[in-house]
Amino acid sequence: MSKVSIDLEYIKQGLESIGYVICDCIERENYGTNWQLKFSNSGAIVTIYDTNNKKNSVVNGRLAEGEQDSLKNIVDSLKCKELSIDPLNAEIVALINSKKEDIYYDFKQQWHGENKDADLLHDILCLANNIDNQDAFLIVGVTDSYDVIGVDEWRKDNEIFNFLKSKKFAGDHMPDVEIKHLYYKYHKIDVLIIRSSKHVPFFLAEKYRDVGTQIYTRVGDTNTPKNQAASYHDIEALWKIHFQREQE
Repeated sequence: MSKVSIDLEYIKQGLESIGYVICDCIERENYGTNWQLKFSNSGAIVTIYDTNNKKNSVVNGRLAEGEQDSLKNIVDSLKCKELSIDPLNAEIVALINSKKEDIYYDFKQQWHGENKDADLLHDILCLANNIDNQDAFLIVGVTDSYDVIGVDEWRKDNEIFNFLKSKKFAGDHMPDVEIKHLYYKYHKIDVLIIRSSKHVPFFLAEKYRDVGTQIYTRVGDTNTPKNQAASYHDIEALWKIHFQREQE
């Protein structure tokens, strides 16, 4: 069995990117070299062994429910470099830790159910039309009080894409979206990215359920209500962005 080459910094950077704050890293000799990691924002204690056994990290300590198995899987996967943490992960962790919502990101406890797909469409339209015209994020697995509960299973990209493709958008311009499967500590979270676009403002050519054909946006942490339209000033700002970027 080939021996794993331990890249301790890679493991530490991965854990920090998903929200763990490492407060101590002790190298020890006990039947071979091992490293013990402790955290200031978790009671977990992670021990990483320098042995031929690729997935023998140990997680113990004062653990949250579900943390032990999930964190062990993450550490073992980092150790073997089977897991690469997305560069976006640290940014999303920082947004969650800010404990506030803003013009370009919104938190959801869970994905919208089958009977609430109009709510999902409305959220996407509002975020796509943020007047800062920057990439926007719908972060799923976070409660209204900013507690992270995660998602049971990561959602597939094509589900959202196919849902949007079935709708009639003005000018045939559909928001460009992508789902990233990320972590907040030991929790799986989904992040729907709505890409910045020259095609703002996005709006429907045909009403879908209670989502109308007017232009929606987001002011601070609040979406335009479905039965209203964005303010004249915000609509003007969105069209200005459109014409400034139309030569791209």
